[in-house]
Order: sequence, then C-alpha cells, then structure tokens
Amino acid sequence: MALDTTLLKQAITQAGHQWRVRAVPAGERPRGLGWEPSDAGKIQRASLVAESLMRQRFPAQFARYFSANLSTNIANTAASSAATANTANAVSNAPSAGAPPTSFDWRDHGVIGPVTDQAYCGSCVSFATAGMTAAMAAIERGAMNLNLSEADQHFASSHGPNCGGWNNDAALGQIKARGIATESTFPYMSAFDNPPQLANPADPNSLWAAHNRAEMDRAFRTYSISDYSAWTGDSRKAYLSSVGPMVCGFAVYEDFDSYGGGVYHHVSGKFRGGHAVMVIGYSDVDQCWICRNSWGTGFGGPADPDGTGAGFFKIGYGQCNIDSEPFYGCHGIIMPATTSMVTGVSRNLNKLDVFTPGTNRGTYTAAMEGAETSFRGWWQVQGGVVAPGTFMHAVSRSPDKLDLFCVGTDHGTYTAAWQPGDTSWRGWWRIQGGVAAPGTSIHAVSRSADHLDIFCVGTDGHVYTAAWQPGDTSWRGWWKIGDLKVAPNTSVFAVSRSKDKLDIFAVGADMGIYTAAWEPGFTSWHGWWRVQGGVAAPNSSVYAISRSPDKLDIFCVGSDHGIYTAAWEPGFTSWHGWWRIQGGVAAPNTSVFGVSRSANKLDIFAVGTDHGIYTAAWEPGFTSWHGWWRVASGTAAADTSVFAVSRAPDQLDIFAIGTDHNVINSHWQPGLTSWKPWMPVAGGIAEGG
Repeated sequence: MALDTTLLKQAITQAGHQWRVRAVPAGERPRGLGWEPSDAGKIQRASLVAESLMRQRFPAQFARYFSANLSTNIANTAASSAATANTANAVSNAPSAGAPPTSFDWRDHGVIGPVTDQAYCGSCVSFATAGMTAAMAAIERGAMNLNLSEADQHFASSHGPNCGGWNNDAALGQIKARGIATESTFPYMSAFDNPPQLANPADPNSLWAAHNRAEMDRAFRTYSISDYSAWTGDSRKAYLSSVGPMVCGFAVYEDFDSYGGGVYHHVSGKFRGGHAVMVIGYSDVDQCWICRNSWGTGFGGPADPDGTGAGFFKIGYGQCNIDSEPFYGCHGIIMPATTSMVTGVSRNLNKLDVFTPGTNRGTYTAAMEGAETSFRGWWQVQGGVVAPGTFMHAVSRSPDKLDLFCVGTDHGTYTAAWQPGDTSWRGWWRIQGGVAAPGTSIHAVSRSADHLDIFCVGTDGHVYTAAWQPGDTSWRGWWKIGDLKVAPNTSVFAVSRSKDKLDIFAVGADMGIYTAAWEPGFTSWHGWWRVQGGVAAPNSSVYAISRSPDKLDIFCVGSDHGIYTAAWEPGFTSWHGWWRIQGGVAAPNTSVFGVSRSANKLDIFAVGTDHGIYTAAWEPGFTSWHGWWRVASGTAAADTSVFAVSRAPDQLDIFAIGTDHNVINSHWQPGLTSWKPWMPVAGGIAEGG
C-alpha cells in the first residue's frame, strides 16, 4: 500500500530534505526487488581485481583514492552489508568530497541505454548488470544502442528460471563465464506466460512465475566480459568518471515507491527488501549517486531538468546502506565474432541479391525483384561455410548471372554460380588451390561480359589474382601481382573503369595506399604506385568507384579516422587528393563503401563513432561533398561496415548488420524526402548475431 502523500511530504520537510513525492496511481503494485549481499570471499577476489586494474590501466594518481588496506575494508563492508541490509542510514566508506571531478553523468556521453522494466519479478540484479555490460560495450567497443537480454542473464544462467533474488558478484561471474545474449534472442516478457501468472496465486503481491524459454542461436549473439571488480570510497568516483558505470545494492523502504524526483533520503515506511541498480554518475554538489532504475519510465515522475524522473533517480551518499557493499564494475568486453558486412549486387534492373554468413557461418542469400516490397530468403548456398570475420562477395558478369566468392574455414578460395534455369546454386568449387590470409576476403569484378577477375591476399601477405572467361574449363591463376606486402586484416578491392581495364587498390604493410593496373596490351600488371602519400587506419581497406568511363574515385578511413577521397581521370599525370570529406569520422575497424547511382553521381556510406550509419554525396555542380546525413537513425554492430547497391538509375539500397545482428536494409530514390526506415531483411541473422 502506498504511503499517504501528505504525511510523506511533511516527513520530508521535517527531516530537512527536498525530494519530491509522486502520487502512486491507485492499484499500482510495488515493483520487484531481489538484491542480496555478495559473499565476503568473492568480494575480496573482486577487490584484488580492482587493485590490479588500477595499477595496470589507471593513471598513477588514482592510487591516492585507494585505502592502503582496500581489500580488508571491502571484506569488512561486505560483512556489515549482510548484517545491516535494512538499516536506512548506515554509512560505511562513504565518499568524501575532492579528488575526482565534482560531478559526472554517463548520460552526457550517450552510452546509457533506455530505462527498462523488470515488472513483478526479482530480477533487478540482472537488469543492472545487463545494462552495465551494454554501456561498457559502447564505451570500450563503440557498440552503441546494444540491448542485452535480462531474461538470458536471469533465467538461463546458474540463477535458474525463477524470480528469486541474486547478488551482483554471482551475476557478473555468469557474464564472464557464459556471456549474455541480445534481447532479440530471448525477450524478457517471453519468459512469462501471457498473461503472466503469480508464483503464489493465493498471494496477490507475490512475484511472477518465470520460465526459461528456448533461445535462438544464443552462442552467436553473446557478449561477455574479461573480468569484474569491486570498489569503495572515492575510488568509485574515480572509476565512474574515467572507466564506466557501476552496479550497487541498497535497502528499499516504502517511501522509495513514492519518489518523484530530487535527491532521495529515506524518511518513513517499512523495509521492503534489497534492490540493485546501475550507478551512472555522482554529484558532490548534491552529495548523491545518480542511478538508472529498472521499474519503467514512470518511476520518479516525468523527466526533470535536474536529471531525475522517467526512471532515473538520485540517492544521498550513505543512504539506505548503499555504501556498505562495494560498487561493481566490469571491463574487457568480448564481442561476438562477426562478419565485416553484408554485401549485395544488382544482377539486372530492379533485381537485388544480398549475401551474408549466417550464425553457423553458412553461406546465405536473399533476393528481391520487380514490384516486390520485401526480400525473400534466406536460402543456404550449397552448404558452403565461411571463415570467421570474412564477407562473401558476388558479381553479375552479365544480366541475371551471378557468381559468388568466399574464403572457406580452411582459408581456401571458393566460388558458386547461379543463372536463369538453375533450380539451385551450383558449386562450391575450389579455385586453383588458393589460400587466403586470415581476416581477408575475395573481391570480384567483371571487366566485360562474362569475364571474371578475382583478387585476394595470400598467406604470405602478397596480392594474387585469378581469372575466368568463356571457353575456360577451369579458373586460371593464381598469379602474384608485384611485391607489395599488404597490411593485416585488409582486403584488396578492384574496379573496371572501362571495358577490359582493371585497377586494384590495397593498404600496404606501412599503411600507405597503393594501386596497380592492367589493360589489354600489358604483358603484366603495372604498379604498385603509392596514391599521394595517403595513410589508412588499421583494419580498414580502400574502396574504388568508377563513376563514368575511365574516371576513378577512391575512399578510405585515414589514420586519424577521418574519411578521405582521391580521384584520377584521363589527363591527370598523377592522382589528385587526398581531400577530407566534410569532417566525417569513422568508427574503428570499419571501411567506407559507396556506389555511382548514375553517371558522375557518387554516394558513400560510413559508420560513425557513435555507430550511426551516415551518407555523403557528390555530383556535377557541387563545389564540395554534401553530408554527412544520418540514414534513418540506423545503428551498426561494432566492427561492421555498410555496403551499397544501385539497382536502377538513381536508386540506392544499403545493407548493414544491426546491433542485434539482424541484417537490415534502407532504400532511397528520387521523390523521397528522406531514406526509408531500416527494415530487417527476411529475418536474416548475420554471423555473430
């Protein structure tokens, strides 16, 4: 039962506090709790990790925030936590003002996900630890807007399928040991009957009954942590302001249910139980911790300029035993293995085919053509299996004919083919015993009708090519192209700028950008030439577009992660550029890809440092590039790039891997005022998803 609002306001005033009261709607049940104190021995272990982390990763000045007997203090506070969980104002190791910044809030950095709702289940520990892990994935790996499954964490782990409580140490231990899957793998509400049933039907205030539902492809959508650590005193503020958010537990009293904003201090009401939340900051001015709750956006009333409400709250230092048990942090986010991108091709006017390795690393394709408004598929291509971290690439060598290439798990080079009349794909055939370097893919180009040239990086780091044309009974090659040594984890990209002319581009071991060329009359490849002193970022490749016959534009992510272009056309004695494109900055481990949607029009696409998907454009009459514009609020998975296809003049389709590893597509054509919303492609899930 909610406390009397008038009496509660009087008690707050009499105690000299100023937090606001929310009138609890009639019939609203108190949300679930479920935090339990951690075992003292386990806290001791986590505290030693904190000391090690401080020495290895933090600036030397952080040492001043640590007690000389930090481990002993943590063990003592753990023991007191169990004994005083229902003591409102016990202060143990409460922070003192000074040393770290006077205030900090991770919401200002865009890494805190939306407020969630555990409803009537004691799963608060799982909500807090899942939220912290997602935030650390954004901070450490740029995986923005990641939504992790509290149901996977709570019901499918060692905790088991029930709504009972848990402790922060054990929960983080499970994320370290088994990882945590994405929300789309195991949605929270799918753990309950519809409508949810009470665990004890005779008690209207009992928790919900929960189940462990089947998870789809969990192993390929799992994020884990290298370790977790326990922190006390001012070291918590140093950690919060320099590393990331944390999780904590505290005692909940009846007046907390009526919280409506401001800095909470307990004044009245009975003890309800222990509760875990994510700590996202602090304020020495207000003498409080700043937290994200898991009771929905209605908790705390509407969002207020003071940063409280809509699911967020502030709680005074030392209140409700919040400082008795250490706060926990986690670090070393381990991402799912992922393909670098989804690729596509237009085999004829308004016909699109897309390709991605699936969660089993199988080779999959989906298609859309004509008046169809959605993709069909995914069909597996002949049981093919793709090497980790590589993409599949297809080319249309003449109308409606498709040739697909991939690096197999044995790092061999393989191809499959489809053409009208085929009832299924043909292949996979091994291409001349070729073996590709780890982390590299095959790129293909058709330099004239039914002629194919492919390029890859060999295990010796050099560039190789093979070719096929009508009349050949097998592929010819592999031939080594010059002596250029290629940077690790980069691929070679090619373009045919006019009939039977080939230009290829690679990032050298010195991170310089190089090109080589072949055309009829050459007895061997010419090059490698360095393109204007350009330097590429690690793990990024150079992509080329021919926007009209014999004109070349290339794009790369520079060593400063800026996005750059250079150009060549007949009459130039050397390449022109590099020009920076509108101040764009790309996420680590990504490349820029683009397309010429009609003669002399260029559109390029990149993943920004916030993992948003952005585009810029150039066409005749422009004095500079236009953009960057965000494409329909799209967000890409970490370490993935965006691929573009033009299926008809001036029409654009782009493909990406979302943060939940769904394969997604957006479209633009003349007449549209903005890009169409991102849509899943036939329910496909990419490797790592």
